[in-house]
Amino acid sequence: MKTKLILIDGMPGSGKSTTGSFISERLNDLDIPNRFYHELEENHPLRIYDRQFTSFADLEEAEWFSTKVEQLFKSFVNDWYTQNEIVIMESYVFQDTIGFAFNMHMDEQRILDLTKKMQAILSRLHPVLIYYYQVKVEQNWRWICNIRGSEFTQDRCGLYTDHDFIEAGKFWTKNQDFVFNIVQQWDIPKLVIKNVDYNWEEYRSRIIDFLKQQE
Repeated sequence: MKTKLILIDGMPGSGKSTTGSFISERLNDLDIPNRFYHELEENHPLRIYDRQFTSFADLEEAEWFSTKVEQLFKSFVNDWYTQNEIVIMESYVFQDTIGFAFNMHMDEQRILDLTKKMQAILSRLHPVLIYYYQVKVEQNWRWICNIRGSEFTQDRCGLYTDHDFIEAGKFWTKNQDFVFNIVQQWDIPKLVIKNVDYNWEEYRSRIIDFLKQQE
C-alpha cells in the first residue's frame, strides 16, 4: 500500500475501534504488517500525559498544548517513517486533538493553524482517512449509550436524563460541524461514511474498496 498511516476518526461512539480492529485483521490476512493504536491504549504515542487543562481561552494553555501536539506528532512520524508496518490510528487527529481544542474554547484560527502544521507533519506517512459522520447526532448518543450501558452513559458521559441527551446532541453537533469542515479541507485520500442506519456490512464493504484504491 502507498500509505503508511490509516486514520479513523469521528465522534465518540462512531465505531472507530471496531473499524480499526477490522482493518488490522484484514491486513493480517493479506500478510501486511500493521500496528493498530486503540484510543485508550496505555503509553499512547500521541496522548498528553504531563498536564491537565482548564481552558484554551487561556493563551498560555493554548500555546503549550499546540507546541506539545507538534512535538508528539513529529516524534511519532520520525519513529514510524522507516518502519515497514502500516499504522492504524483512531481518534487522535480529529476527535482527540482538533475536537478537543474546539471543546476547550481555543481560538478557531489557532486551531486552523495547528491543523495545517499537523497535516504537514503527517504528510511524510502519506495518510488516508476514514471518517464517520453522524447524520443524527442525538440519536447516535442514545444508540451508543443503550449498547454500552450505564457505566459509559452515566459515569463517563454524565448523561442521566432525556434533557441531557438533547443537550449532548446540540453540543456534539457543533463540534462535528467544526471538525468536519476541517476534514473536508484536508487534501488527503478520504472516505466519509455518513452514518444513518448503522449498516456496518455496507460500511465495511466501502472501506475495503477504499483501501484497495490505495494499493
